[in-house]
Amino acid sequence: RTFHRSFVAVTMFWKFDLNTTSHVDKLLDKEDVTLRELMDEDDVLQECKAQNQKLLGFLCRQQCMEELVSLITRDPPLDMEEKVRF
Repeated sequence: RTFHRSFVAVTMFWKFDLNTTSHVDKLLDKEDVTLRELMDEDDVLQECKAQNQKLLGFLCRQQCMEELVSLITRDPPLDMEEKVRF
């Protein structure tokens, strides 16, 4: 009887679609997504830590690498919104 309850519980668990797509993945599906759009996402670091291959592939593109290096080596323009500057 205990086995039956456990089996039912496991079966019910797998009936739910737990394979949700992150907002980062949805952005990466867009052809014209920008690095800035991705960096504005709250879960972008978590997605990197989770080794999201789509995200890592995007970030490793030469254009993105150059933009990332520029962002960390140059002072942001003074007229830029403070939230974006820092």
